[in-house]
Amino acid sequence: MSNANGATPPHSDDHDAQKREHLARFGKFGKAGSLHAHLNSFGGDHTPGAYRPAHGEPYDRLERGGHVDPVELASGRLTPDGHAVPLARQAEQAELNKQFLVEERERLQASKGDPVGYGMNAQTDAVAPLDNEKIERFLRTRRALNNAGDTDFERKAARAQEYAARLASEYYRQVENLQPNDNSQLSGIRDQVSGFKPDTQHPKPNTPVDRARFLPVSMADMQSRGWAQCDFILVTGDAYVDHPSFANGVISRVLEWAGFKVGIIAQPDWKALDDIKKLGKPRLGFLVSAGNLDSSLNAYTAHKLPRSDDPYSPGGRADARPVRATIVYCNLIRRAFGKVPIIIGGMEASQRRFCHYDYWDDKVRRGILLDTNADMLVFGMGETQIVEIAHRLNQGERLGDLTDIRGTAYVKKDIGYLNSSSFIERFGRAVDTLPYESLLPPRDQASGIRDQVKPDTRNPLPDTLPERVQEQPQGNANAPQYRKNYALAFKTIYDEQDPVRGRPVVQAVGDLNIVQMPPARLQTEQELDRWYDLPYTRMPHPDYEAKGGVPAWLTTQHTIVTHRGCMGSCTFCAIWMHQGRTITSRSIDSIEKEAGAITAMPSFRGYISDVGGPTANMYGNYCSVQQTMGACKERDCLLPDPCPALRQHLDKQITMLSRVRAVPGVKKAFIASGIRYDMLIDEKTTNGCGDAYIENLAAHHTSGHLKVAPEHTSDDVLAKMRKPSFAKYEIFKQRFVEASTRVGKEQYLVAYFVSSHPGCTMDEQIRLAEYFKKHNWSPEQVQDFIPTPMTPATVMFYTGYDPETLQPVYTPTHMREKRRQRALMQYKRPEFQGRVRKALREAGRGDLIGRHKDALVPPGNEEDWEDDNPARPAGIGSGPSTTKKRGPYRGKWR
Repeated sequence: MSNANGATPPHSDDHDAQKREHLARFGKFGKAGSLHAHLNSFGGDHTPGAYRPAHGEPYDRLERGGHVDPVELASGRLTPDGHAVPLARQAEQAELNKQFLVEERERLQASKGDPVGYGMNAQTDAVAPLDNEKIERFLRTRRALNNAGDTDFERKAARAQEYAARLASEYYRQVENLQPNDNSQLSGIRDQVSGFKPDTQHPKPNTPVDRARFLPVSMADMQSRGWAQCDFILVTGDAYVDHPSFANGVISRVLEWAGFKVGIIAQPDWKALDDIKKLGKPRLGFLVSAGNLDSSLNAYTAHKLPRSDDPYSPGGRADARPVRATIVYCNLIRRAFGKVPIIIGGMEASQRRFCHYDYWDDKVRRGILLDTNADMLVFGMGETQIVEIAHRLNQGERLGDLTDIRGTAYVKKDIGYLNSSSFIERFGRAVDTLPYESLLPPRDQASGIRDQVKPDTRNPLPDTLPERVQEQPQGNANAPQYRKNYALAFKTIYDEQDPVRGRPVVQAVGDLNIVQMPPARLQTEQELDRWYDLPYTRMPHPDYEAKGGVPAWLTTQHTIVTHRGCMGSCTFCAIWMHQGRTITSRSIDSIEKEAGAITAMPSFRGYISDVGGPTANMYGNYCSVQQTMGACKERDCLLPDPCPALRQHLDKQITMLSRVRAVPGVKKAFIASGIRYDMLIDEKTTNGCGDAYIENLAAHHTSGHLKVAPEHTSDDVLAKMRKPSFAKYEIFKQRFVEASTRVGKEQYLVAYFVSSHPGCTMDEQIRLAEYFKKHNWSPEQVQDFIPTPMTPATVMFYTGYDPETLQPVYTPTHMREKRRQRALMQYKRPEFQGRVRKALREAGRGDLIGRHKDALVPPGNEEDWEDDNPARPAGIGSGPSTTKKRGPYRGKWR
């Protein structure tokens, strides 16, 4: 072991005296606080050196949440608890350790655990074969529900299950065929003698992933590390995947790096308390996240039908998490542990931190902090916030007193401190947005039909107004004042979501106030490198092997995120709410290092599936205005053309990609997640590198098809989306095809389109279908617009106003029209043609029905599958009419 400078500290025979002196200097919180006593004097310093004790003091790895070194344990230099052993006692301790290892191995094997903590070789259990009967039983259950669109969704489910099963069986077959290593308990000592240094960061091919390298998920895992109690327990709606593309994997590793003991409870059973109690009560608090997606979006389609699978659950199960998972998990914790600190975060919490329109409830809900009764909400990319929160809690501060941390939100009754001079000097004067009550129908009006069945005193529905958004007059031309208030409130919130110029925002809810602090500060290149260089296994937890694996990991396991942020401002996207408009990039060295880690994965076959992120070609981009004054409030960075202040470092991107390709073992490194094509054809900001980048993209980083997202062909619709003109897509398409020809490849663009977005009329959608017909397209990558909380497009959907201009916007709010627009994008499919005929006739475009060359569909029946029943669950396809409405949980009716 070594100190912060790399020197080996001298050992003293009086080890107990040293320990007492150490605790006397730093431990002021008694036995519970002594676990992290040596961190207390470094409360605000988060550099790695700050977590090491001074020269000559004992260094406890387990106190930092680290792993016990097997060589030092077997040789007697550490106790099983991870404490340093004086030199004179090492031989005696080695014998005790050997006996401890034998007993520990037997105990864990008896409990079907894994001898994980001390360098033992795990016995790989046989992986259960894929259970096709379960898949068939699932599909039969779907048929029994007789929901609309059964045929369509069955096919989707079968394809998804088949794909996930094929990838999973291929991967786990490789694991089963691995030869186990020598089982000797002294293998660590032999490694030391032979000079072999085990790689503690990345799994190697032909080596099963050791359970010890994951954070504890059971009490047996905690005991194998010598932990009596976790500092934090992370409760997540996703399966536990220790990979930097999974937010929960990142946050848990960041806390481990900061010196804290973190346990994971993934997808607990929400119908009982056993799972939520299995790791005991944490010392400092619970962290709760619904997962990588909003749980309602994860559970239901745009037409409010249950989804057939969940890619973030083992085996793709669709029932492993509840809807509104953050609320459900927090309520479970309160029932089990009472007044324990709870911090919520993730996409669901972040997008719902203020009062928000919920598409699936079709009403305005309170901020999620009030529904969860949590103490704090962390929004955005949470590394800096969670480290500061953890250290301040460890120093004895109460969570309710932490009112000055950027990137957090909380609920307060008394907010007088916001007007103090010291607070204003640090964060600016707080901005008030419209209160929750002003976003609801007036209370003095009679409540509607729904309230007579099930009273809702917080959100009454007057008889004089349509009950749901889907029943509003088309376009919401006469939207009531409370809907316009929602647009005004959103604009106030939207303007403060910048880490440089953003100020605190306050929204009143009755006698309470939701307080959002300014977003977290911009992170440096060195900080991003630190988070992505942490010792991820890059694998799902071994417990999922027999359950069919985690489909989302199977498609992201060989991916690299190179940067954060997006200079675009698409109205349907929430990246700006989480990562901001300013680009922060990792160093090329760090990216190259991660590529090397991917090559060491057992499943790697030479192909990195994605390098970049949602906006791959924004890596390294820079704007001095954003860095010093914040993103411009009144101007988009990319519309109508890229801002002259923007500096695109395409040469740096080309260098980074070439170095990734040059990593030994990498055959190809693809860009699969997204290209902002209008930036690449802008001559003013590319510094002459645009064509070189496109040719490099065509030559080395395209797997035959490149994904882009023009979204629509109408410039009017694209203006509401804040997307570039369709003409720019056609320019880029021509340049990409020409570049592919120059490098001797035949490659294509896969274009994504969306239907029923605010601003898209039926006439616009018919013109889109005509474009597909003219160019002989049969697009597969299409989707119907889904209003998600905290996006400008959702505000347009609910209010009928553009929050930026407060001008009316035509919005397809009828489910009938949403289904018709969706069907027009795939007019060739027989199951949609009856709906397309009816849509064309009612739009006055019967000329497109026939057998001539310009016709979209042949003559035939017109059918909308009982569209005239508004109470029927909306969906594509046929199904029985019903007056029942879907309840809050998947598959449940009321």
